[in-house]
Amino acid sequence: MSTNPDFDKLRIGFGPVERKIIESHRGIVDGIALFMGTHCEVALLSLEEPEKALVMIRNGHHTNREVGAPLTETAAELLLKFQQTGRQPDSCYTTTSSKGAPMRSVFSVITNGDRPIGLLNINFNMNVPLADFISTFSLFSSGQQEIRPDTDRTSTSPVDDLVHQAVSEVVQDISRDIRIPNHEKNKYIVFGLQEKGIFDIKGAVMMVADELKLSKFTIYSYIREMRDNPPGPSS
Repeated sequence: MSTNPDFDKLRIGFGPVERKIIESHRGIVDGIALFMGTHCEVALLSLEEPEKALVMIRNGHHTNREVGAPLTETAAELLLKFQQTGRQPDSCYTTTSSKGAPMRSVFSVITNGDRPIGLLNINFNMNVPLADFISTFSLFSSGQQEIRPDTDRTSTSPVDDLVHQAVSEVVQDISRDIRIPNHEKNKYIVFGLQEKGIFDIKGAVMMVADELKLSKFTIYSYIREMRDNPPGPSS
């Protein structure tokens, strides 16, 4: 157990109300992670036991934190300041991921009345490729992002990386083309990948289906449509 003296200053005796308030933030954590995508880490911390404050984390591969981790020094300092002033943090911080990537971070103090009982922490990895960012927030994204606790793309194969990069490039191109209606953008992404020869790669159909959150049957349907009637962008 940590002997950090600040932990005793921050420790809060919890009852049913405090635990219910902390638990009520679990859905918020999932919602933010789903909305922001896998490049955003979201953590929920409790002051019932500051030495193992982390009670929930999504996309934790950015800092390699796990449930049961203690308060960070930054979080402890922020909470001590809140105890003195009663004011929520009014600025973002710059931190780094476990791999040294810059992250934009923000904390929000969770309270019961005017008493701090926990923290909501959001870290966004600023090394996110532009194509990935556009893909996450494009109008035709399904929003069904995978919430990842402790893995990243470093473990993928060269073929996976090739397909992912091709999808990202085509998504970026299609998202900028205002001539293509939003409801047809996924179709034109598949057309673009077909033109690049991506579907000649073994397993590419399933990988693209996973990337676009489509069924493999929809992908095959678009490929057949392109072969039978090569498209041009809508005018």
